[in-house]
Amino acid sequence: MAKKKRDRSATQAEQPNTGEHPRAEKPEKGAKRHRTTVPHGELVPGTALTATLKEQTFSASVVLGPDGKPEVEFEGARYPSLSAAGKAAAGYPVNGWRFWRTAETDEQ
Repeated sequence: MAKKKRDRSATQAEQPNTGEHPRAEKPEKGAKRHRTTVPHGELVPGTALTATLKEQTFSASVVLGPDGKPEVEFEGARYPSLSAAGKAAAGYPVNGWRFWRTAETDEQ
């Protein structure tokens, strides 16, 4: 059984090509989008990290791993990513980039 193809040529010709998805929502003017709490450039050894969850504060730091890559040290254990350290702190999977904060992001 053959599937019918949709004729999109008529609808595409009617809409101007702006390079954006036609249903993409634009943020309000002046609104800031914060995808990450820890900027990628700030994940350098020596960075202090904090997180608050259910009125409990967690502390971690970024250290240099044996392979030369940054790791997160939390409660004496080292984790390869912010998400892995966040999971150890929260007890369930979290987005580590949003879970942890640096001193610089707390001031903003």
